Amino acid sequence: MMKIAGAILVIGATSLMGAAKAGDIRGQYTQLLRLQRLICSLQGEMRYARSHLGEIFEAIGRQEEEPYRSWLLGLGREMGKRQKGTFAGIWAESIEDSLGDSRLPSKEIERLKALGSQLGCADLKLQLCTIDLYLEQLAGTIGEAREEMKTKVRLCHCLGVMSGMFVAVLLL
Repeated sequence: MMKIAGAILVIGATSLMGAAKAGDIRGQYTQLLRLQRLICSLQGEMRYARSHLGEIFEAIGRQEEEPYRSWLLGLGREMGKRQKGTFAGIWAESIEDSLGDSRLPSKEIERLKALGSQLGCADLKLQLCTIDLYLEQLAGTIGEAREEMKTKVRLCHCLGVMSGMFVAVLLL
């Protein structure tokens, strides 16, 4: 009786581990979608409000959830101080500080840092074209993540259950 209860607990625990890993994969996909929405908001504010970038970051940051809220509000504050170096440097540093431990893929964090090197210049049209290009790349990444997510989530669930069954058989 104890062996059966132990086997059930092992299968349950490994199934939960598989479900947790599947949740991480879904969370990464959700973060990509939130980033896309945030960049679209940034583009819209730049195009229509034509405000200072610091004001735009603070306005969008107040509407977002963490980790984007702290990233944008911190970026807006740093731009208001205007004590540090270039915009690209402030942008990259704020990404490392606020988004380094987010669920975003490292490839996307690097692309986001590269986006900052093109923003902050005087030409609004160039900035908007750069954001358009970034959004196209992000849409491709989201499409890839969606396709991978379907198979990886199913695989995580199956591996969780199957590994639990394997360990239970070994223990019995």
